[in-house]
Amino acid sequence: MTAGAPPALEFVLGRADDVQAEAYVRLVGGSADAQITDAQITGTLTGPRCRHATTLPTAIPLRPLAGDGRAAARAIVTEPSFWTPELPNLYELIAEARTTAGVCAATRRLVGLRRLGVRGRSIWLDGRRWVPRGRAASGEPFDPARFRAEQLTALVSDPTPEECAAADAIGVPIIARCSDEADTQAILDRAAALAQHPAAVMAVVPAQHVAAINASRSTGTMLVAVEADASEPPPAALEPGVQCVVVRIAPGATPLDAWRDHAPAVPIVAWREGAGEGRRACDALQADLATWACAGGRAPAWDWAGYIVP
Repeated sequence: MTAGAPPALEFVLGRADDVQAEAYVRLVGGSADAQITDAQITGTLTGPRCRHATTLPTAIPLRPLAGDGRAAARAIVTEPSFWTPELPNLYELIAEARTTAGVCAATRRLVGLRRLGVRGRSIWLDGRRWVPRGRAASGEPFDPARFRAEQLTALVSDPTPEECAAADAIGVPIIARCSDEADTQAILDRAAALAQHPAAVMAVVPAQHVAAINASRSTGTMLVAVEADASEPPPAALEPGVQCVVVRIAPGATPLDAWRDHAPAVPIVAWREGAGEGRRACDALQADLATWACAGGRAPAWDWAGYIVP
């Protein structure tokens, strides 16, 4: 959060399984004076609510946590309803942080419990391997409803909070490209804001900012990725904290041969620019890359983690 900004409340998913989930709200930003440090957070987490299903909502209280550093509170959600593209379950968070001087931060918004991570070279969402297939929302207003109708992931440059909230509710995963290359604090703020939206499954950031993002511990389960050019050799090493690589492929092209055997050991998402859009174009890209991987009769060394088209 930008230095000097007022304190705010951040939502984070902790340990979670099918039986129980721990949800945390913590105070971030602002000055580090004693009043802010000694603030207490109270409130409720109520839900789930979902456009595509009906479930009886439950109000779960936030319990203040004692400890050093910034104020925090926890809600224990039994039988949690997690956010997925198929069932974009959301909970209403109402919370405030109060000091002896009064309320220093408050929020009322919808949040999601999203189980997302990496296993080897694959992306896992809600306990199963997930292969995003999508297209770039470049040169057009981003309309989550169109992506939902096509069951596509959206690659969006600098999505607005309103766009992310609409995608949260309708169930459209977003791969967000962050464009503030020179300003580390701006990238940190954007990544932290994106991480509050369950639809924002991945933030693609300039490599020089990954260490700062990793140190901030503000991205929750959102994946942090970097871009690479398929016409150049794969990076010899990745910055610690990089969880995915989005590889840009020229129209009609395939990656440089070195990518077959020397690609980073993280999930790699293919993004081919040019003509064509939708799931058919994703399938065509997948077929082209399978042929490329098997050139010379060799067995593929690894599987692509996702496919993005124009």
